[in-house]
Amino acid sequence: MTVNKLHMVLMLFMGFSINMPTTMAGHHVGSNESKASLVYSSNNVTSVDIKYIDDSVHLLLGKKIKNKDSLWYQSSVDQGESWSKPVNITRGLDITARVVRGNDARLAVQGNHLVAVWGSRIEDGKHNAGPMIVMISEDKGESWERIDSPADWHGAHGFFAMDADADTISLTWLDSRTKKGKGATQGLRYSNSLDGGLTWSTNLTLDERSCACCWNTAKYHDGLFYVFYRDKDPSDMTLGRVDSEQGWEQLSTVGNFNWDFQGCPHIGGSIAFDDERDLIHSTVGTGHTKHSGTYYLNSIDNGQSWSEPLRLGEDTAVHSDLSVSSGGEVLATWDNITATGFQIAYSQSINQGKSWTKTVIASEEGIRATHPRVVAMTNKFLLLWTEGKAKDASTIRMMTVPFGQ
Repeated sequence: MTVNKLHMVLMLFMGFSINMPTTMAGHHVGSNESKASLVYSSNNVTSVDIKYIDDSVHLLLGKKIKNKDSLWYQSSVDQGESWSKPVNITRGLDITARVVRGNDARLAVQGNHLVAVWGSRIEDGKHNAGPMIVMISEDKGESWERIDSPADWHGAHGFFAMDADADTISLTWLDSRTKKGKGATQGLRYSNSLDGGLTWSTNLTLDERSCACCWNTAKYHDGLFYVFYRDKDPSDMTLGRVDSEQGWEQLSTVGNFNWDFQGCPHIGGSIAFDDERDLIHSTVGTGHTKHSGTYYLNSIDNGQSWSEPLRLGEDTAVHSDLSVSSGGEVLATWDNITATGFQIAYSQSINQGKSWTKTVIASEEGIRATHPRVVAMTNKFLLLWTEGKAKDASTIRMMTVPFGQ
Protein backbone atom coordinates (compact mmCIF):
# COMPACT_ATOMS: atom_id res chain seq x y z
CA MET A 1 0.00 0.00 0.00
CA THR A 2 1.36 3.43 -0.89
CA VAL A 3 1.54 6.32 1.58
CA ASN A 4 -1.20 8.18 -0.37
CA LYS A 5 -3.46 5.15 -0.17
CA LEU A 6 -2.83 4.83 3.56
CA HIS A 7 -3.84 8.49 4.01
CA MET A 8 -7.08 7.76 2.15
CA VAL A 9 -7.73 4.83 4.48
CA LEU A 10 -7.20 6.93 7.59
CA MET A 11 -9.50 9.67 6.26
CA LEU A 12 -12.24 7.10 5.80
CA PHE A 13 -11.64 5.75 9.32
CA MET A 14 -12.51 9.19 10.63
CA GLY A 15 -15.72 9.48 8.67
CA PHE A 16 -14.77 11.36 5.52
CA SER A 17 -16.25 10.14 2.25
CA ILE A 18 -14.45 10.27 -1.08
CA ASN A 19 -16.67 11.10 -4.02
CA MET A 20 -15.38 9.02 -6.92
CA PRO A 21 -17.13 6.75 -9.41
CA THR A 22 -18.00 3.45 -7.75
CA THR A 23 -16.09 0.30 -8.57
CA MET A 24 -18.02 -1.88 -6.15
CA ALA A 25 -19.05 -5.28 -7.43
CA GLY A 26 -22.56 -5.11 -6.01
CA HIS A 27 -24.64 -7.51 -3.93
CA HIS A 28 -23.75 -11.14 -4.46
CA VAL A 29 -23.61 -14.11 -2.14
CA GLY A 30 -22.19 -16.66 -4.55
CA SER A 31 -23.62 -20.16 -4.30
CA ASN A 32 -25.35 -19.25 -1.02
CA GLU A 33 -27.71 -16.71 -2.61
CA SER A 34 -30.80 -18.76 -1.69
CA LYS A 35 -29.64 -19.60 1.83
CA ALA A 36 -28.36 -16.31 3.23
CA SER A 37 -31.33 -14.02 3.80
CA LEU A 38 -32.04 -10.54 5.13
CA VAL A 39 -34.24 -10.73 8.24
CA TYR A 40 -34.28 -7.26 9.84
CA SER A 41 -33.76 -3.57 9.09
CA SER A 42 -34.33 -0.31 10.94
CA ASN A 43 -33.65 3.34 10.14
CA ASN A 44 -32.10 6.32 11.97
CA VAL A 45 -29.47 4.12 13.64
CA THR A 46 -26.33 5.68 15.15
CA SER A 47 -25.07 2.83 17.35
CA VAL A 48 -25.28 -0.99 17.55
CA ASP A 49 -24.54 -3.68 20.11
CA ILE A 50 -25.66 -7.31 20.03
CA LYS A 51 -25.32 -10.33 22.34
CA TYR A 52 -26.45 -13.95 21.96
CA ILE A 53 -27.01 -15.48 25.40
CA ASP A 54 -29.14 -18.46 26.52
CA ASP A 55 -30.68 -18.92 23.05
CA SER A 56 -31.79 -15.29 22.85
CA VAL A 57 -30.49 -12.40 20.77
CA HIS A 58 -30.26 -9.07 22.60
CA LEU A 59 -30.02 -5.88 20.54
CA LEU A 60 -29.25 -2.33 21.69
CA LEU A 61 -29.62 0.44 19.10
CA GLY A 62 -28.81 4.10 19.36
CA LYS A 63 -31.13 6.23 17.21
CA LYS A 64 -31.52 9.85 16.22
CA ILE A 65 -35.19 10.61 15.55
CA LYS A 66 -36.30 14.16 14.76
CA ASN A 67 -32.83 15.29 15.81
CA LYS A 68 -33.19 13.74 19.29
CA ASP A 69 -31.03 10.90 20.64
CA SER A 70 -32.52 7.76 22.14
CA LEU A 71 -31.54 4.17 23.00
CA TRP A 72 -33.72 1.17 22.12
CA TYR A 73 -33.71 -2.45 23.30
CA GLN A 74 -35.15 -5.51 21.54
CA SER A 75 -34.74 -9.27 21.79
CA SER A 76 -35.40 -12.34 19.66
CA VAL A 77 -36.02 -15.92 20.84
CA ASP A 78 -36.27 -17.46 17.35
CA GLN A 79 -32.83 -16.89 15.84
CA GLY A 80 -33.55 -13.34 14.70
CA GLU A 81 -36.62 -14.22 12.62
CA SER A 82 -38.92 -12.08 14.78
CA TRP A 83 -38.31 -9.44 17.45
CA SER A 84 -39.95 -8.14 20.59
CA LYS A 85 -41.54 -4.71 20.56
CA PRO A 86 -38.79 -2.05 20.73
CA VAL A 87 -38.42 -0.47 24.16
CA ASN A 88 -37.17 3.12 24.26
CA ILE A 89 -35.01 2.81 27.38
CA THR A 90 -34.46 6.59 27.46
CA ARG A 91 -38.12 7.53 27.14
CA GLY A 92 -38.85 10.64 29.19
CA LEU A 93 -35.16 11.51 29.48
CA ASP A 94 -33.66 14.45 27.63
CA ILE A 95 -30.33 12.99 26.58
CA THR A 96 -27.71 14.08 24.13
CA ALA A 97 -25.70 11.00 23.29
CA ARG A 98 -22.26 10.86 21.74
CA VAL A 99 -22.57 7.56 19.93
CA VAL A 100 -21.28 6.63 16.49
CA ARG A 101 -20.22 3.36 14.90
CA GLY A 102 -16.91 2.49 16.49
CA ASN A 103 -17.89 4.25 19.72
CA ASP A 104 -21.19 2.44 20.23
CA ALA A 105 -23.44 2.16 23.26
CA ARG A 106 -22.82 -1.22 24.92
CA LEU A 107 -25.01 -3.88 26.50
CA ALA A 108 -24.39 -6.56 29.15
CA VAL A 109 -26.83 -9.38 29.93
CA GLN A 110 -26.88 -11.37 33.17
CA GLY A 111 -30.10 -13.36 33.54
CA ASN A 112 -32.90 -10.88 34.17
CA HIS A 113 -30.38 -8.06 34.61
CA LEU A 114 -29.37 -5.84 31.70
CA VAL A 115 -26.97 -2.91 31.72
CA ALA A 116 -26.59 -0.30 28.96
CA VAL A 117 -23.82 2.31 28.85
CA TRP A 118 -22.93 5.10 26.42
CA GLY A 119 -21.15 8.43 26.27
CA SER A 120 -22.90 11.76 26.66
CA ARG A 121 -22.28 14.79 24.46
CA ILE A 122 -21.21 18.17 25.85
CA GLU A 123 -20.97 20.91 23.27
CA ASP A 124 -18.10 22.83 24.87
CA GLY A 125 -16.09 19.75 25.88
CA LYS A 126 -13.09 18.37 24.04
CA HIS A 127 -14.41 16.49 20.99
CA ASN A 128 -17.86 17.23 22.52
CA ALA A 129 -17.35 14.18 24.77
CA GLY A 130 -18.93 13.92 28.21
CA PRO A 131 -19.33 11.44 31.08
CA MET A 132 -20.89 8.01 30.61
CA ILE A 133 -24.59 7.39 31.12
CA VAL A 134 -25.66 4.02 32.54
CA MET A 135 -29.11 2.46 32.75
CA ILE A 136 -30.17 -0.91 34.11
CA SER A 137 -33.14 -3.24 33.80
CA GLU A 138 -34.08 -5.94 36.32
CA ASP A 139 -36.96 -7.41 34.32
CA LYS A 140 -35.35 -8.59 31.05
CA GLY A 141 -35.53 -5.17 29.42
CA GLU A 142 -39.18 -4.30 30.04
CA SER A 143 -38.38 -1.28 32.22
CA TRP A 144 -35.21 0.73 32.79
CA GLU A 145 -33.78 3.18 35.31
CA ARG A 146 -30.73 5.41 35.31
CA ILE A 147 -28.06 4.73 37.94
CA ASP A 148 -25.00 6.57 39.21
CA SER A 149 -21.97 6.33 36.98
CA PRO A 150 -19.51 3.47 37.61
CA ALA A 151 -16.71 5.97 36.91
CA ASP A 152 -15.17 7.75 39.90
CA TRP A 153 -13.70 10.40 37.59
CA HIS A 154 -16.30 12.63 35.97
CA GLY A 155 -14.56 13.76 32.82
CA ALA A 156 -15.28 12.34 29.38
CA HIS A 157 -15.56 8.55 28.92
CA GLY A 158 -15.85 6.50 25.77
CA PHE A 159 -15.10 3.33 23.80
CA PHE A 160 -16.86 1.03 26.22
CA ALA A 161 -16.70 -2.77 26.37
CA MET A 162 -18.81 -4.85 28.72
CA ASP A 163 -19.72 -8.45 29.50
CA ALA A 164 -21.12 -10.60 32.31
CA ASP A 165 -20.89 -14.07 33.77
CA ALA A 166 -23.18 -15.59 36.41
CA ASP A 167 -21.66 -13.52 39.22
CA THR A 168 -20.13 -10.34 37.83
CA ILE A 169 -20.79 -7.61 35.27
CA SER A 170 -17.56 -5.96 34.16
CA LEU A 171 -17.00 -2.74 32.22
CA THR A 172 -13.97 -1.17 30.58
CA TRP A 173 -13.66 2.22 28.95
CA LEU A 174 -11.15 4.90 27.96
CA ASP A 175 -10.68 8.24 29.70
CA SER A 176 -7.92 10.82 30.13
CA ARG A 177 -7.88 11.29 33.90
CA THR A 178 -4.13 10.76 33.60
CA LYS A 179 -1.91 11.45 30.62
CA LYS A 180 1.20 9.38 30.01
CA GLY A 181 3.57 9.98 27.12
CA LYS A 182 3.01 11.67 23.78
CA GLY A 183 0.52 11.15 20.99
CA ALA A 184 -3.21 10.46 20.92
CA THR A 185 -3.66 8.34 24.06
CA GLN A 186 -6.05 7.66 26.90
CA GLY A 187 -6.02 5.19 29.77
CA LEU A 188 -7.90 1.87 29.89
CA ARG A 189 -10.13 1.79 33.02
CA TYR A 190 -12.14 -0.98 34.68
CA SER A 191 -14.99 -1.45 37.16
CA ASN A 192 -17.34 -4.31 38.04
CA SER A 193 -20.69 -4.93 39.68
CA LEU A 194 -21.73 -7.87 41.88
CA ASP A 195 -25.40 -6.84 42.22
CA GLY A 196 -26.69 -6.72 38.66
CA GLY A 197 -25.35 -3.25 37.90
CA LEU A 198 -26.77 -1.36 40.89
CA THR A 199 -23.38 -0.54 42.42
CA TRP A 200 -19.85 -0.62 41.04
CA SER A 201 -16.33 -1.17 42.36
CA THR A 202 -13.57 1.39 42.68
CA ASN A 203 -12.03 2.05 39.27
CA LEU A 204 -8.79 0.34 38.27
CA THR A 205 -6.40 1.45 35.55
CA LEU A 206 -5.49 -1.55 33.39
CA ASP A 207 -3.17 0.35 31.06
CA GLU A 208 -2.18 4.00 31.46
CA ARG A 209 -1.30 4.37 27.79
CA SER A 210 -3.63 2.99 25.13
CA CYS A 211 -4.97 4.26 21.81
CA ALA A 212 -7.29 7.22 22.41
CA CYS A 213 -10.07 6.30 19.99
CA CYS A 214 -10.19 2.61 19.02
CA TRP A 215 -13.09 0.45 20.12
CA ASN A 216 -12.40 -2.23 22.74
CA THR A 217 -13.74 -5.77 23.00
CA ALA A 218 -14.32 -7.65 26.27
CA LYS A 219 -15.60 -11.15 27.01
CA TYR A 220 -15.84 -13.50 29.97
CA HIS A 221 -14.27 -16.95 29.66
CA ASP A 222 -13.82 -19.49 32.50
CA GLY A 223 -14.38 -16.81 35.14
CA LEU A 224 -11.81 -14.41 33.64
CA PHE A 225 -12.64 -11.10 31.98
CA TYR A 226 -10.62 -10.78 28.76
CA VAL A 227 -10.01 -7.29 27.34
CA PHE A 228 -8.82 -6.71 23.77
CA TYR A 229 -7.62 -3.18 23.01
CA ARG A 230 -5.23 -1.17 20.86
CA ASP A 231 -2.02 -0.36 22.67
CA LYS A 232 0.62 2.28 22.01
CA ASP A 233 4.32 2.08 21.09
CA PRO A 234 3.58 0.21 18.88
CA SER A 235 -0.10 0.64 18.04
CA ASP A 236 -0.83 -3.09 17.82
CA MET A 237 -3.68 -4.97 19.51
CA THR A 238 -3.12 -6.30 23.04
CA LEU A 239 -4.99 -8.99 24.97
CA GLY A 240 -5.17 -9.02 28.76
CA ARG A 241 -7.47 -10.38 31.46
CA VAL A 242 -8.86 -9.52 34.88
CA ASP A 243 -9.20 -12.33 37.44
CA SER A 244 -11.81 -12.76 40.18
CA GLU A 245 -9.64 -10.75 42.59
CA GLN A 246 -9.42 -7.87 40.11
CA GLY A 247 -5.83 -8.65 39.26
CA TRP A 248 -4.78 -7.59 35.76
CA GLU A 249 -2.48 -9.62 33.51
CA GLN A 250 -1.35 -8.41 30.11
CA LEU A 251 -1.05 -11.55 28.01
CA SER A 252 0.24 -10.80 24.52
CA THR A 253 0.33 -8.66 21.41
CA VAL A 254 -2.05 -10.11 18.80
CA GLY A 255 -0.32 -9.63 15.48
CA ASN A 256 3.17 -8.18 15.91
CA PHE A 257 2.97 -5.66 13.07
CA ASN A 258 5.03 -3.04 14.89
CA TRP A 259 2.72 -0.30 13.63
CA ASP A 260 3.98 3.04 14.94
CA PHE A 261 1.06 5.45 14.63
CA GLN A 262 0.51 8.35 17.03
CA GLY A 263 -2.84 9.45 15.61
CA CYS A 264 -6.32 7.95 15.91
CA PRO A 265 -6.99 5.09 13.47
CA HIS A 266 -10.43 4.17 14.88
CA ILE A 267 -9.80 0.44 14.35
CA GLY A 268 -10.36 -2.25 16.98
CA GLY A 269 -10.53 -6.02 16.76
CA SER A 270 -12.50 -9.06 17.86
CA ILE A 271 -12.06 -12.25 19.88
CA ALA A 272 -14.18 -15.41 20.18
CA PHE A 273 -13.67 -18.44 22.42
CA ASP A 274 -14.08 -22.03 21.21
CA ASP A 275 -14.45 -23.98 24.47
CA GLU A 276 -14.62 -27.42 22.86
CA ARG A 277 -11.29 -26.99 21.06
CA ASP A 278 -9.49 -24.71 23.53
CA LEU A 279 -9.02 -22.01 20.90
CA ILE A 280 -9.24 -18.23 20.90
CA HIS A 281 -10.06 -16.79 17.48
CA SER A 282 -9.28 -13.17 16.65
CA THR A 283 -9.36 -10.53 13.95
CA VAL A 284 -7.14 -7.45 14.02
CA GLY A 285 -6.79 -4.44 11.75
CA THR A 286 -3.59 -2.56 11.04
CA GLY A 287 -2.58 0.40 8.92
CA HIS A 288 1.10 -0.53 8.73
CA THR A 289 2.28 0.37 5.24
CA LYS A 290 3.64 -3.14 4.63
CA HIS A 291 0.76 -5.04 6.23
CA SER A 292 -2.36 -2.88 5.80
CA GLY A 293 -5.65 -4.72 6.16
CA THR A 294 -7.52 -7.10 8.46
CA TYR A 295 -6.00 -10.36 9.68
CA TYR A 296 -7.13 -13.58 11.33
CA LEU A 297 -5.11 -15.25 14.11
CA ASN A 298 -5.78 -17.93 16.74
CA SER A 299 -4.27 -19.02 20.03
CA ILE A 300 -4.02 -22.55 21.46
CA ASP A 301 -2.57 -21.48 24.83
CA ASN A 302 -5.19 -19.08 26.25
CA GLY A 303 -3.80 -16.02 24.54
CA GLN A 304 -0.12 -16.37 25.44
CA SER A 305 0.92 -16.76 21.79
CA TRP A 306 -0.71 -16.56 18.37
CA SER A 307 -0.61 -18.12 14.93
CA GLU A 308 0.87 -16.30 11.97
CA PRO A 309 -1.48 -13.56 10.71
CA LEU A 310 -3.65 -14.50 7.73
CA ARG A 311 -5.00 -11.57 5.71
CA LEU A 312 -8.77 -11.52 5.18
CA GLY A 313 -9.89 -9.87 1.96
CA GLU A 314 -7.93 -7.00 0.40
CA ASP A 315 -5.44 -4.61 1.97
CA THR A 316 -8.25 -2.05 2.34
CA ALA A 317 -10.22 -4.21 4.82
CA VAL A 318 -10.79 -2.19 7.99
CA HIS A 319 -13.41 -2.84 10.69
CA SER A 320 -13.93 -6.51 11.56
CA ASP A 321 -15.70 -8.99 13.80
CA LEU A 322 -15.94 -12.76 14.12
CA SER A 323 -17.87 -15.46 15.96
CA VAL A 324 -17.53 -19.21 16.47
CA SER A 325 -20.32 -21.79 16.71
CA SER A 326 -20.50 -24.66 19.21
CA GLY A 327 -19.49 -26.94 16.33
CA GLY A 328 -16.34 -24.92 15.59
CA GLU A 329 -17.50 -23.07 12.45
CA VAL A 330 -16.05 -19.55 12.34
CA LEU A 331 -17.46 -16.59 10.43
CA ALA A 332 -15.21 -13.55 10.00
CA THR A 333 -16.64 -10.32 8.61
CA TRP A 334 -15.10 -7.00 7.67
CA ASP A 335 -15.70 -3.90 5.59
CA ASN A 336 -13.62 -3.07 2.53
CA ILE A 337 -12.81 0.46 1.45
CA THR A 338 -14.06 1.20 -2.06
CA ALA A 339 -14.11 4.38 -4.12
CA THR A 340 -17.39 5.45 -2.47
CA GLY A 341 -16.88 4.26 1.11
CA PHE A 342 -17.21 0.71 2.43
CA GLN A 343 -18.74 -2.65 1.54
CA ILE A 344 -19.45 -5.63 3.83
CA ALA A 345 -17.68 -8.94 3.22
CA TYR A 346 -17.49 -12.25 5.05
CA SER A 347 -15.90 -15.69 4.88
CA GLN A 348 -16.25 -18.92 6.86
CA SER A 349 -13.85 -21.57 8.10
CA ILE A 350 -14.85 -25.10 9.17
CA ASN A 351 -11.34 -26.19 10.17
CA GLN A 352 -10.38 -23.74 12.92
CA GLY A 353 -9.05 -21.06 10.60
CA LYS A 354 -6.76 -23.25 8.49
CA SER A 355 -8.70 -22.44 5.32
CA TRP A 356 -11.57 -20.11 4.41
CA THR A 357 -14.42 -20.07 1.91
CA LYS A 358 -14.47 -17.64 -0.98
CA THR A 359 -15.19 -14.10 0.18
CA VAL A 360 -18.86 -13.12 -0.03
CA ILE A 361 -19.96 -9.49 -0.53
CA ALA A 362 -23.09 -8.94 1.55
CA SER A 363 -23.97 -5.25 1.04
CA GLU A 364 -25.53 -3.59 -1.99
CA GLU A 365 -23.55 -1.68 -4.60
CA GLY A 366 -22.84 2.00 -4.00
CA ILE A 367 -23.77 2.06 -0.30
CA ARG A 368 -21.42 3.10 2.51
CA ALA A 369 -21.83 -0.07 4.60
CA THR A 370 -19.63 -0.27 7.71
CA HIS A 371 -18.78 -1.85 11.07
CA PRO A 372 -20.20 -5.37 10.68
CA ARG A 373 -21.03 -7.50 13.72
CA VAL A 374 -21.77 -11.22 13.90
CA VAL A 375 -23.05 -13.68 16.51
CA ALA A 376 -23.26 -17.47 16.26
CA MET A 377 -26.72 -18.76 17.14
CA THR A 378 -28.00 -22.36 17.31
CA ASN A 379 -27.62 -23.34 13.66
CA LYS A 380 -26.66 -20.15 11.80
CA PHE A 381 -24.85 -16.86 12.11
CA LEU A 382 -26.57 -13.50 12.43
CA LEU A 383 -24.61 -10.88 10.50
CA LEU A 384 -25.46 -7.16 10.76
CA TRP A 385 -24.08 -3.80 9.71
CA THR A 386 -25.14 -0.19 9.18
CA GLU A 387 -25.24 1.66 5.88
CA GLY A 388 -25.73 5.28 4.93
CA LYS A 389 -23.84 8.55 4.52
CA ALA A 390 -20.79 9.42 6.63
CA LYS A 391 -21.63 11.01 10.01
CA ASP A 392 -25.40 10.63 9.43
CA ALA A 393 -27.85 8.22 11.05
CA SER A 394 -27.91 4.96 9.10
CA THR A 395 -30.01 1.91 8.33
CA ILE A 396 -29.19 -1.36 10.07
CA ARG A 397 -29.30 -4.55 7.99
CA MET A 398 -29.31 -8.11 9.32
CA MET A 399 -28.92 -11.38 7.49
CA THR A 400 -28.66 -15.00 8.59
CA VAL A 401 -25.91 -17.24 7.21
CA PRO A 402 -26.02 -21.03 7.73
CA PHE A 403 -23.01 -22.61 9.40
CA GLY A 404 -20.36 -23.90 7.03
CA GLN A 405 -21.64 -22.14 3.91
